[in-house]
Amino acid sequence: MRALVLNGAIGIDSALSRCETYVVRALESRGAQVDVRRMQEIPVAWCQGCFECWTHTPGICKIDDAGRSIVEAFAKSDVLVCLTPVTFGGYSSELKKALDRSLGVLLPFFKRIDGEVHHPQRYARHVAIGVVATLEHPDAEAETTLRTLVTRNAINFGAAVHAVAVLNGPTDEARESGTCTALIDTLTASLPPTAHLHIDDVDRLLPALPCAEDIAVPPQRALLLVGSAKPRGTSTSEALGHEMLARLAARGLATTTRWVQHDAHSAHGLAALTAAARTHDLLVVATPLYIDTLPSLVTRSLEAIAVNRQSLVSAPPLTVAMIVNCGFPEARHCSVASAIGALFARTTGARWAGALQLGGGGVVGGRPLQEAGSVVKHLPGALDKACAMLADGRAIPPESMAAFRQPLMPTTLYIAAGNAGWLWTTAHERELMKLWRRPYTETP
Repeated sequence: MRALVLNGAIGIDSALSRCETYVVRALESRGAQVDVRRMQEIPVAWCQGCFECWTHTPGICKIDDAGRSIVEAFAKSDVLVCLTPVTFGGYSSELKKALDRSLGVLLPFFKRIDGEVHHPQRYARHVAIGVVATLEHPDAEAETTLRTLVTRNAINFGAAVHAVAVLNGPTDEARESGTCTALIDTLTASLPPTAHLHIDDVDRLLPALPCAEDIAVPPQRALLLVGSAKPRGTSTSEALGHEMLARLAARGLATTTRWVQHDAHSAHGLAALTAAARTHDLLVVATPLYIDTLPSLVTRSLEAIAVNRQSLVSAPPLTVAMIVNCGFPEARHCSVASAIGALFARTTGARWAGALQLGGGGVVGGRPLQEAGSVVKHLPGALDKACAMLADGRAIPPESMAAFRQPLMPTTLYIAAGNAGWLWTTAHERELMKLWRRPYTETP
């Protein structure tokens, strides 16, 4: 049995360091060969969202760094254990930078599982996934969001079993050891190799995180944070974000745009971003979905903003809104990311104004909405209403949220068109015969 342990601690984290020891000890006592990766010690480039691990070098990321070896270890493992502080109900940016690079363990095609669209597995091995997470104090909403995220990851990675252990507040070594040992017991118990996860409605699993009340003083300055790592001018996130920013500017707001791929990988960039967040009273995060939640660079940006706001004697007023898009036809895949946005706002003392969730984001393809065809003809009106409310100091209206969540086309058509598109793209790159390969297993 092989096991991969990813430690996503940020800074000195004694609790997670001890948990790593207990997890490794429990795995080795069961005969596992354990590979431990402490992510903050490992330079790993961020996922660029290029999909070349599907179309150009199937199963292998084009970036030749430690991220490749982590994905190889993941593909060969029977057990994956992730250690992380709960970060706005999600993973830390250190853990997420490893998970973001794992897209190649999946195939690009679409298939239905319990009526919901997901990607099929590249490898036959069904990994067991466990997460040990820490919270400074009990937080039911953050814990529920994390558990929902792990469940979504287990579905998409085809996990045979998954388990979550959350350590709330101050802990002692006996509790930590017992918790970690029990988690490993669950992950290594004899289970059918093809155990099937029933998919519950993700929106029913998540906590209710309502938008804030209206404010008396409408926002004056809007900051757009583009969460895509694609080149500027090519992402759906940037296109939708600029659609919103243009409407806010038309209503008199001063607007600024920053990109996570420029700011989030350096101390200088994060300092510039946090400074911008202090001088704007409306933050719009426009982002894609990476591995069921926010990309690592977006998480790192929000971590920095949170630390900065919490360091201030009196943080300036801030309203937070999001636009989240994904490549699945159902917009509900974005719900965990939206919940994390709401918890970020709560954590930082900001006001949550809601999220617009879009499935089938690739249909927009980085173009202005007026150039994206009739399937998105309902989106400009929804944005008009959303921006009118935001500019007036109010939350995004439910009708705008509902319009964005509306499927852009029938699911059967989306699956057929998407699968054909991946086949064509891979054939164009002369890699079609390698599309299904399993580069990290001894017997493909």
